[in-house]
Amino acid sequence: MKSGLLLNRRRNIFRTDFCLENKTFLIIKCLDRGDCMKRNIIVLGILSVCILMVACKKPHEHTWNEANCTDPKSCQDCGETSGTPKGHEWENATCEKPKTCSICGTMEGEPLGHAWCEATCTSPKTCSICGLTEGAPKGHVWNEATCTDAKTCSVCYVTEGEPLGHVIPDYEVLAKATCSKEGERKGVCSTCGETITERVPATGEHKYSKWKIVKEATCSEAGSQERKCSVCGEIETENIPTLEHKEEDEWVVSKAPTANSPGERSIHCKVCGVVIRTESFELGIEEKNALKSAQNYISFMAFSKKGLIKQLKYEGYSDSACKVAVDSLDVDWKEQAKKCAENYLSFMSFSRSGLANQLDYEGFTKEEIEYALTAVGY
Repeated sequence: MKSGLLLNRRRNIFRTDFCLENKTFLIIKCLDRGDCMKRNIIVLGILSVCILMVACKKPHEHTWNEANCTDPKSCQDCGETSGTPKGHEWENATCEKPKTCSICGTMEGEPLGHAWCEATCTSPKTCSICGLTEGAPKGHVWNEATCTDAKTCSVCYVTEGEPLGHVIPDYEVLAKATCSKEGERKGVCSTCGETITERVPATGEHKYSKWKIVKEATCSEAGSQERKCSVCGEIETENIPTLEHKEEDEWVVSKAPTANSPGERSIHCKVCGVVIRTESFELGIEEKNALKSAQNYISFMAFSKKGLIKQLKYEGYSDSACKVAVDSLDVDWKEQAKKCAENYLSFMSFSRSGLANQLDYEGFTKEEIEYALTAVGY
């Protein structure tokens, strides 16, 4: 606290200053001239009252201003601070703007400046950093197309369109193309004067001989034929389709009919023997009677197939009825040949050839005769 000072001698006004809680108090008191003791006592009393008032007063409440980039948080009443400044949040410098704080806008340093790439035929002058353009493209400087080169820019070498191609009015044949070999020719271009040599593709047109059959086709297997080029020797081969089957004239019975049940017969191919078609059939009245006669004959006497048909014909049956009746029998004709041979040998002696001739006379086949001769010991 400062001592009292005379402010106005004429009016006896004194000043006393003291500081408490960072605040300065000014006390002014009018006293009688020369009454210093009384003045000091009064000042001390007032000071005591002030001290008691401050001691009884509530604590000070700060009104804070928020911290910014450069200043910490501070009280707007007493100026007290708290914490630290936030610090700048810098955005990088660009071509046209220096490094800048995104919060307070403070700038630092200089702009980077543009890094210009010169204009080309198709692009204007351009900054390689920010992409800013300036002016216009230069445009192409064209060289016209020639026989071998398309229209071309002399600056960037980009092309447009196609080469004109050579114009050759006349050719000289150096080697003639054949069916299998390339040829060659040359000529002079009427546009550029260059001598051009070209290959001529093979014609592919062979000169073939007539077809020659390598393998005959049958009704069961395809054939093949070939022909040869007289120029290059190339051989061409192709298949010959299978032939149609040739039908036998007569049916072959595969299952003999009876008087009460049908049989089965088929037509075979004359060439390969394959079954072409099959049908079931029943005996007619004449065929049934012919069958009964055939069964009666075969029950007591050995017959060949041919001999039994002949016997039935002798009885007056038609050729077709005789054949159907005999085909309907369930007979082993080899065994019939054996029985016939045994019958002859039972009452007469025969040589092997004589017995064979006799069996042939009876209508047996060579295979059946051989079986019979072997069976009786010849």
